[in-house]
Amino acid sequence: MGAALSLLDIGLTSHLQRQVWQGSPINDPDSNIISSGYRMLDLALPGAGWMPGSVTELLIEESGVGEIRLFARTLRELTASKGRSVIFIAPPWKPNLAGLRAMNIAVEKLVWVKAPEDQVLWAAEQSLKQDGIGAVLIWLPQVRPESLRRLQVAAQEAQSLAFLFRPLKAAKQSSAAPLRMVCKPILPADAQTMNRREWMQAVMLEIDIIKRRGPLLEKPLRLNLPLQLPALPEHIRRAHVGRKAREVKHVVDSGDIAAFIARSRQAAFDALSAGELDIAWSELDGE
Repeated sequence: MGAALSLLDIGLTSHLQRQVWQGSPINDPDSNIISSGYRMLDLALPGAGWMPGSVTELLIEESGVGEIRLFARTLRELTASKGRSVIFIAPPWKPNLAGLRAMNIAVEKLVWVKAPEDQVLWAAEQSLKQDGIGAVLIWLPQVRPESLRRLQVAAQEAQSLAFLFRPLKAAKQSSAAPLRMVCKPILPADAQTMNRREWMQAVMLEIDIIKRRGPLLEKPLRLNLPLQLPALPEHIRRAHVGRKAREVKHVVDSGDIAAFIARSRQAAFDALSAGELDIAWSELDGE
């Protein structure tokens, strides 16, 4: 049998070489990789971080379980350190400036695009084509397989990060996304003995990687993603003042996490009324 051909011998262009997997190990480093900011997660990701040029699909039971906190360190790296823009397309909430600033994300580099569901993918593809884009975050409840393939091609050609948020039930559907993760909020075992301030600092996100290059994980990862009081509306923060450290007045379960975080969306409306919302935004409503 003749000697095996090397990609280098063939002389592929650098653009094509980026699109061909050469059988590298799971955590083979790449200079273009963006760290998640969590060593445990980086070790589980192909390339040891978020890989530009591919769609990462996050399957969540409800918006607000910790998906933005999961990406906080990545968004900070992209916006504050690298000076790149990040586009939010059709999020189910208005951007919360207090929370984003508390994460040290450069909010002047964020762009919020409002779009009806039938225009979300078009908006995502157009965003990926722009210069200076670090990442595009897309919220889309339903997507056809061929549309997802088109999004993957767009991300690959742009060599930008693309994160797609879909409902948990979509985990049973086929997907062209090279990386798929199921994300669920997890409370500490002794949450029922804690007051809300305490379990906010102990809340975790369970990440089960159901598709990646290479073998799947033996068990899901658990990352500690504490909630920060500055990310909450002022009236909720005031409610914590003067409260005894060990006061327990409620029983919490995983469903409470999303509901509690969802209430922090009101902070964005507070910012709007106060004239503090300085995030650039576009509206694609067909008018």
